[in-house]
Order: sequence, then C-alpha cells, then structure tokens
Amino acid sequence: MLLNRIVLRNFRNYIDCEVDFPQSVNLIVGGNAQGKTSLLEAIYFLCTAESHRATHDAELIRHHESGFYLKGTLRNGRNDIVSLEALKRTRGQFTLKKNGILQTKRSEWIGQFNAVFFSPESLILVKGGPSERRRFLDLLISQINSEYLKNLQKYNLVLKQRNELLKQIRATSTSITQLDAWNKLLVMHGTAVIVKRLEIFDQLKDFAIANYLKLVGAQESLALTYRPAVMPGDMLTRNSDIDKVAKHFNTSLNASREADLQRGSTSVGPHRDDFLIELVREPKRTTAHNHREHNESDPQETEIFREVARSYGSQGQQRTIALALKLAELELIRHLTGKDPIVLLDDVTSELDDRRIKYLLQVLQNLSAQTFITTTDAEPLLYYLKQPSVLTVENANISYTIGVHSASE
Repeated sequence: MLLNRIVLRNFRNYIDCEVDFPQSVNLIVGGNAQGKTSLLEAIYFLCTAESHRATHDAELIRHHESGFYLKGTLRNGRNDIVSLEALKRTRGQFTLKKNGILQTKRSEWIGQFNAVFFSPESLILVKGGPSERRRFLDLLISQINSEYLKNLQKYNLVLKQRNELLKQIRATSTSITQLDAWNKLLVMHGTAVIVKRLEIFDQLKDFAIANYLKLVGAQESLALTYRPAVMPGDMLTRNSDIDKVAKHFNTSLNASREADLQRGSTSVGPHRDDFLIELVREPKRTTAHNHREHNESDPQETEIFREVARSYGSQGQQRTIALALKLAELELIRHLTGKDPIVLLDDVTSELDDRRIKYLLQVLQNLSAQTFITTTDAEPLLYYLKQPSVLTVENANISYTIGVHSASE
C-alpha cells in the first residue's frame, strides 16, 4: 500500500495543505517546530485511527478552530485506489470514511493500513514502564489480527466492570459471589489475549535479536522474556495450551481475591504483563589453550552476564534496542501479512551513528517499504538513499526541493 497524496486541514499547525508523494522514499526536511512531525502524525493517524503522542483527538485540532480534516489517497499492488478520510469536531463525534463509506468502529479500521512509527520517543519502550511495552505489543498485534483486538477490548470492558464490583463489595453489602461471573469472562478473554501475545512475541523476539546483532556486532546480544502476571514466565511458550493458561489465570485470580477486595482493583491478568529486556554478554576467552586448562564445568568459564537494559544499558544501547524492536515490528508485519507497512521515521537518524543509519536505510529499501523520514539536514542521508523525494517544510507549508543528489546518481 502506497500513500499517493494527503490533505491536512486545521490539523496541528497546518491550515490547509495538500501534498503528493511520487516516490517510495520521502525525505522531509525543515527546522524544529515547522510541521515535520505533524505531517508524519497525520499519516499515522489515517492508517491507525490514533496518534502516536496525543491522548485525545481534540489535541490534534489547530488552535481556535472547530475541528480537523484529513484525507489520504492510497494505491495497492493492483493499482486499486483507496480514499481515507478522518474528521473530528471540537464538539461532536470522530468519524472515519473509507471510499466515502462511514466506518462505524475504530476497531474495524485498525489493520487495514499498517504503519510503523519510530521516533526518539520510541526509547520509552526500553526506559518506560510496563504499560508502554504492553501498548507496543497491543497495537502491533491488533494490526495483524483483528480477533486479538476484539478480545482485548472485551477484556478491558470486563476488567472495568470487575473493578467497579470490587469497590461496591468493599463499600456495601453487595454479595461477593457476583465476582464469579466476571471472573469467568475475564479468564476467557484474558487467556485469548495472553496466548496470542505469546505467539507473536516469540516471533518478534527472533527478529529483534537478529537486528540487534547486526547493529552492534558480536560483542553482545539481546534477551527478551515475556513476563505474564498470571503464572511464572518459564511455564509459558508460544505453543502454550489455552486450557493450561486459563487454569493458571483462574487460580491466580482466586488467590488474589482478598487483596483485590482491599485494593478495589484487579491485580492479575494481561493488563499487568510486561516483557523483560536484557543485554547479554558472554565472558571473554583468552586462548583455546588456556580454555582447555580449566575445568569445563567451572562457573567462571560458563557464566553469561545479563543486565536489565532499562537500568544498566547506556543511552546508545537503549536507542539501539528500540531501533531493533521497531525493525522487528516492521519485518513481522510484513512476514505475517505479506504486505509492507508504511514506515515513519521522525528525526531518528540525528541520534544514530553512520553504521546504524546505513543498516536502517538498507533494511527499509530492501523491503521496498514506503518510507517517510524527517530531518533537519538532508545531506548525510542522501548518500544512502536511492532517488528520494525531498520535501521542505517551513511554517506548515510544504514545497519540493529541486537539484538534490542521491546515492543512485
């Protein structure tokens, strides 16, 4: 799927802007606060029906305006044209249209037009709390599997109702037996969420570790471990039996009942899951001769050093991990859907060294993914890019730059 054109009206700092994208690689150049990020945000919003940074849709409306409007024209591999529209009024519902037909639910939108967004803020995947990593997984899987999104939405609704009931039981004489019905629903939908997360995470992990090794060389590796709240992580695999997970979830839920009643909230379930990111270093070997002189079972010879990246990783290591995860997201979407998602890179290359920039851009161009890259300086990137479109953004106005040279020239 390729984005041919986008229209922005009263979106962020854009008043009325229309821009075409004739090439698959688009380099968007401009100073800070000129509208580069907002352009990428608009593209992402059309693809996923949500912003990568705004909490509420109203935040996207230009100051003192009554609403925003976005329209994108996309073309698939068969040259079929798809029109996407998004409209939000300050007072009024948010609406989405595909080829002029109103879409009643956001959940039906997600997954039709996949996108991967990578920005300096993506570092929060490594440095942030569990909710950031869950959100990353949830959006990734939702783009791949619509059934997962349905189960996740039902789980969150049941979780909300169960928490309300816990508060009522604590405050009044409401019967505790009413929890049983909500527990059953929570386990049913929550188990479906956990099992699908495990399946996708196991594949994501392989892609991420492979990318990290290519980015840093052989001196260290990456370990990713899913941490479920309902049972020990070492008891789960991508092929975990759904009945086994449901049994452990139900047991954990019953065991935490008293604590949940005191707290007024549910303490176990996929809404509390996380995944651990660790840097792995093997001990240095001196020579093969020295190694043979030591006992093979000597722990000093076999120990592998693992450090939690969030606490002990350097800024450069954490940034590389975030990049490896985002590249893994891109490759996994392509692997499971057979389609390249739109890739949005917001000021990422300014924080990467030449080696990582080269690898990143090579991966993107080898996958033929339509790519949008923002930067304040085009020259360092033009060396690696083949026939990019170069667009200049100034005060939310976009123009094409003529006379640039790329790697293909």
